[in-house]
Amino acid sequence: MNKLKEYFNSLNLQNKLRLCFIFLILLPSLTIGIAYYGVSYHSIIDIAKKNILDVVVKNTQLIDRQMSYIQESAVNFNVDADMYSLLSDVDTVPDSELLIKDKKIQAVLQKYFVDDDIVTTTVMTEKFIFGDNSQLKVPVNNFFSSALWEGLREHRGEAQWVPTYVVKDTFGLDYAVENPTVYSMIQPLNPTYIDPEKPSDTKALSEDFNAVLVISFRDNLIREMFESSNSVENSQFCISSMGGEIVSHSDSSQAGTTQELPWLEHITDKTGNMVLRYQGEKVLVCYEVSQVTGWVFASITPVRGLVHNVISLQMLTVFLGILIFILAMLVSKIFARKITHPIEKLVGAMKQVGKGDFSVRLATNGRDELQYLTEKYNDMSERIQILIEENYESEIRNRESEIMALNLQMNPHFLYNTLNIINMMALEEGNEEISRMLLCLSDMLQYTFRNKQELAAFSEEYLWLQNYLHIMEMRFEGKFKVVYEVERELGQYKVPKLLLQPLVENAVVHGFRDMKSGGCLYIRGAAETDTVILEVEDNGCGMSGEEIEKAMHGDYHRIGLENTQRRIQLLYGERGSMQIMSEPGKGTRIRIRIPLQEKEKREGS
Repeated sequence: MNKLKEYFNSLNLQNKLRLCFIFLILLPSLTIGIAYYGVSYHSIIDIAKKNILDVVVKNTQLIDRQMSYIQESAVNFNVDADMYSLLSDVDTVPDSELLIKDKKIQAVLQKYFVDDDIVTTTVMTEKFIFGDNSQLKVPVNNFFSSALWEGLREHRGEAQWVPTYVVKDTFGLDYAVENPTVYSMIQPLNPTYIDPEKPSDTKALSEDFNAVLVISFRDNLIREMFESSNSVENSQFCISSMGGEIVSHSDSSQAGTTQELPWLEHITDKTGNMVLRYQGEKVLVCYEVSQVTGWVFASITPVRGLVHNVISLQMLTVFLGILIFILAMLVSKIFARKITHPIEKLVGAMKQVGKGDFSVRLATNGRDELQYLTEKYNDMSERIQILIEENYESEIRNRESEIMALNLQMNPHFLYNTLNIINMMALEEGNEEISRMLLCLSDMLQYTFRNKQELAAFSEEYLWLQNYLHIMEMRFEGKFKVVYEVERELGQYKVPKLLLQPLVENAVVHGFRDMKSGGCLYIRGAAETDTVILEVEDNGCGMSGEEIEKAMHGDYHRIGLENTQRRIQLLYGERGSMQIMSEPGKGTRIRIRIPLQEKEKREGS
């Protein structure tokens, strides 16, 4: 938001007005178009929700009706008198008679369970499997050690609808079967005999006797019913348990697997719909929870397939928006130009004033706000010219005061350091050279107090510098030597007082601080055309770029460098400069360039 605000503020007035015109034209048009698109979009989705949900509910009810019939048949099968007599002696009958019982039990099963989608109908006992087991070929022991039997026991013998599973994996088979995946209804059996003459007289098998009715189904009926009702391109159906176990799916390879289905965690009622993302796209999910099995019957429809006509409307809206934008650009340009042209003339006049031409005046024509602004501009130009003349004189006086203040700051700093050095020598070594040092100091003080001008002859400044360096050489005996490379004719020119002293002090105190001997200090001076060039160079420890930056911006250890640069700028402006060239471990060179004044040139000729 801040960047957008900064961008708007950076525009000129004409472009700002154009943006405002475009915004005022586009906003209503785009609002109407977007609102119409949104209403159409939601209307289509709402209609699709109702129609698809109706189909899902009807399909689920039809399948529930068939499954309810299977459950009722299982209950009737459990109380069949023939089944009681056939199963009552299974544990004791010879193996040779089991096949005879199997044929009789198959005949009873066929009375109750006849459906094209049924793969097998079997009665599982711990001794034998009765019924048609030819397609699944599940051994007895494999069933009673499978997850199906364990699940039945966990639910305390209640009938269970088992979602589609892989037969080979569930029963631990090492051979292929004709129907690799099926879903099943499992009903525990306890056949009961009811005497017709005495209905209250019933007989049941032992509680230790385990018999289970297993009816396994293909998903053909479910698949055909949902595929025939899918009217939207790329729509899918999915029947699953609440745990994500796939019973049937548009993609048959999904049957028998467990998936993370995002709509399951949002189901709060037995029927409903929702819009969410599935497999990377937005889809409409309409679902119904089976009252018989507890499975979720869901239809998954891509939203893009429902709103493809609305997308065409969206493209038309975009096209109209572009057309309106172009028209808005043309209209805004005309109106903005009418408003900003007088302002542009005023800006042009102000630029001339900025260059120093205060004679520019603009004609006024009319009485609107812009003409009033023009009149005030003319008055301002005259007033500015008067103020500039007054401020120029004031600035000269301020500059002279600042130069004097800098001198007052540097002189005490120098005197304190020099006297302190001599005092340290007197206390520490008692050297005979102290008298000579005091003579040098006396000359230096006389020069300082005698000459009250800002500029002094270089010959006097050079003599003062030699005295100062002699004191420093005696203080740091053997630590460094001084080499002078100064042109003789330079002595007749004038330079700022004590110009080189801070540079020399910086070299001795800081440049040679880690050296015991071998230091070399070069003092150079030369004149080139109309410029005096002075250099102070040492072979000391040098400075990094960061240290140079600190030295030039107020590092209290090197306050003299900053003051020297400011003095040069105040005295000579852009004609004077101070350049520092340094590298850690290789020393420092400071070069000063100051101009020769006209008087100095005549004196040197």
